Amino acid sequence: MPQKKILIFTPIFFGSGTGAATYYQLLVKSLQKYNFSFTIVSETNNQNNRTKSFKYISLLPLRSGKNKQFLKDLFLYAWQNLNYFRLFNIFSRAKYTSALMHSSFYNHLSFFDVIIRILIKTNSDVTFITDVRDVLLPQEQVKNLSVYKNVIACSKNIVENLLQGGLSQAKIIHIPIPQASIIINLDVGLRFQNDLDLKNERYIFYAGMIKELKAVDLLLEIFVNYVQPQDENIKLVLAGYLKTKNSEIIERLKAKNVVYLGNCSQEEVHCLTFHADLCVNLSPCESIARSSLEAIALHRPVLLPPNIPEYLEHCPELVATSRDPQVLAAQMMHILQTGITANYPIELHDPERIAKQYYELLS
Repeated sequence: MPQKKILIFTPIFFGSGTGAATYYQLLVKSLQKYNFSFTIVSETNNQNNRTKSFKYISLLPLRSGKNKQFLKDLFLYAWQNLNYFRLFNIFSRAKYTSALMHSSFYNHLSFFDVIIRILIKTNSDVTFITDVRDVLLPQEQVKNLSVYKNVIACSKNIVENLLQGGLSQAKIIHIPIPQASIIINLDVGLRFQNDLDLKNERYIFYAGMIKELKAVDLLLEIFVNYVQPQDENIKLVLAGYLKTKNSEIIERLKAKNVVYLGNCSQEEVHCLTFHADLCVNLSPCESIARSSLEAIALHRPVLLPPNIPEYLEHCPELVATSRDPQVLAAQMMHILQTGITANYPIELHDPERIAKQYYELLS
C-alpha cells in the first residue's frame, strides 16, 4: 500500500506547554506506526525544518499576542493573513492524501475561509478535515465548516456547539484529546522547585493564558480576598503567557503569596502540577482543558472548569459551576483540606486508542 501523506496546519507546534502543541506532537508520535508521512505547517521556529518523523514548514509569524502590543499584533495578524496564500504553493508541491486543519483560523475575520474553499475545490483528491479544539469558534463561523468532509470535536460541549451552529451531525466525529502517561524526573523537579523557592511550600497551581477570558481575574480575586486570608502559608503559582493589560490582574500578580512565573516548558509545568496541593482552572470556555487532564493523570486534587459534560458526568463535585468568589473559595478550601482527587476515566484519552480513530479517519 502506498504511503499516505498527511498535512497538518496548526497555529503552533513547537510551543512549550501549550495545548495545541502538546496535542499535535502526541498525535504525530502515536501515528508513527501507521503508513503515514507527515508535513506540519505552522509558525516560524528555530528547530530543524526536517526531522526523522515529519517535515516542518514555517508559514506563520510567531504567535502574536505573547506580549500584548496592539500595533505589533495588528501587523503580525495582517502578515499571517497574507501568508495563508502560500498554502496554494504548498499543496501544489506535494500530493497529499489528507489535510487536517486547526479550526482556530476561523476564530477571527481573515482570508482563511476563502482560501480553504478554493483549495478544496482544486484538490478534489485530498480529504480535508478540520479539528475543533475549543468552544471559541463563533457560531456564525460554524456553517463554514460544512465544506470539510469531517469535523473533529474533542469534547461533548464542542459537539453541541457545532450542532447549534447548524452543522450536520453526520459530519461531526467525536475524538477525545490524547493524554499520554506523564513521567516526572524527580531530580529535575526538585532543582526546579529549589530555583523557585517552592520546595516544601504548599501551593495552588494554574497553567494557561493569563487573561480575563480564562477567568484568571476571578482566580486572583478568590485567592487574594478569600483563600489567602484563611491560610496565610499557601501560595498561588501561575504559569503562562501574559495576554492582558488589565491593571487589576497585573497588580494582583504582585500580591502577597502570588507567584507568577511567565511561560514555562512542558516539563516544568508537569513538575509544578505533580507537586501542587491543588490544580485550578476556572475558565468557562474550555473543551477538556489540557492542564486539568494532566493534573488528573498525575492524581492531583483539582478544581475543574465548568461547562464540560465529561467532567460534570464523572466528578461534578470538583467542577467550578459557580461564579461566586466566596462559593469557589469554599470549594477550593474543601478540596485542599480533604485532598480529594477526580474519579475520571483517564483511559478514554489513551493515545493508542485515539490513534486508531485517527487512522480510520485519515485512511
